[in-house]
Amino acid sequence: MTAPYRAAITLVVMLLAACSRDSLPTQVERPVMSEHKGWHVSVTPSFNRTAERWRARVEVWPPERRPGVHPGVRVHFDGSSSDRRAIEEAGTAAARRYIDDSLAVHR
Repeated sequence: MTAPYRAAITLVVMLLAACSRDSLPTQVERPVMSEHKGWHVSVTPSFNRTAERWRARVEVWPPERRPGVHPGVRVHFDGSSSDRRAIEEAGTAAARRYIDDSLAVHR
């Protein structure tokens, strides 16, 4: 194997390693699923390694819709925390407020 060929392979390996999931600045976790008043709630935590903060995507589904079959309603949530459990709880609380407000409007 020639030196330029070895150098090219080394470069490709280094680029692939740099693009691996472990090197990405944000790590997305599995969704935490729950229910509130018959609605499905999904809180998907993610950790930003650069900022060292947890954030979450919050979605809800009304009782007549199912996750995985229908798209969820994205709930506005812009909280962040250094503690994963705290962000999960805050995201779930935001989803519950959204559901309660939605039910109040439709009465």
